[in-house]
Amino acid sequence: MKLLALTPCCVDYYPQIDKAFLGGNSLNVASMWKTLEPQENISIITCLGNDLNAKMILDYLIKKGIDISRVYQRDGSTACNKLRVDADGERYGIEGAWNGGVYETFVLSDSDWEVVTKQDVVAIPGNNPNFHEMLKKRHSQQLISVDYLDVLNNVPIRETLEFTDIAFIAAYPDLLQEYRELAFATKKLIVVTLGAKGSYAYYKGSTFFQPALKIDKVVDTTGCGDAYQAAFALTYYKTRDIQQSMFTGAKAAYLILQSWGGVGNPENVESIT
Repeated sequence: MKLLALTPCCVDYYPQIDKAFLGGNSLNVASMWKTLEPQENISIITCLGNDLNAKMILDYLIKKGIDISRVYQRDGSTACNKLRVDADGERYGIEGAWNGGVYETFVLSDSDWEVVTKQDVVAIPGNNPNFHEMLKKRHSQQLISVDYLDVLNNVPIRETLEFTDIAFIAAYPDLLQEYRELAFATKKLIVVTLGAKGSYAYYKGSTFFQPALKIDKVVDTTGCGDAYQAAFALTYYKTRDIQQSMFTGAKAAYLILQSWGGVGNPENVESIT
């Protein structure tokens, strides 16, 4: 099985504790995949700068056993961000803090696309600059897992939903009916995550619900959505069991919530599987 995360890696700095942690959708997703299935071929295609942040990311990916053969480096800065966490562990961005660095102008080459089309599972956000090309180049046997981010990001879902296999979106309870109707009308799998209120999945006329797992203290919500999506997509690819996929996703998110940063400390596989 070949799994690919296609989006930026970054370093998140938390001024309130004066510490930085590795993050970014692809790093978070690939890390969770490798935790769940260490024997599988997990890779990332992205672009980093030539700075300390890039070294931190590369060192982590190598140690984790993630394929970095398509992780490029260019002169300039690696994507980075500043975040804050409130007393309940909820993560918030700091306005104007995101710096996309060299990734902002990164475009996949023809040889990159050859590699992409050979993957079994591809995870990509709907706002990725390579997203529409990915949908054009995908082959019928691939499972395409798309993160449409938070509903406040306004990433269009209706225009591209038909080309996805799993569509994830973080939303609010009052929008559930809208996504339910959209999923049933298009016969596509839509998973709506609601944080502490759990998650819903809609597919071919059926509704599924998974409550969030109870936790004594949420340290940091950064990366919990990525962990959920990674575990869900992997389990769904293997089983096509939506309810089981949601439960595995909830377990993965639970683990990440217990520590700072997007990858947390996901070393205890038994707590997820």
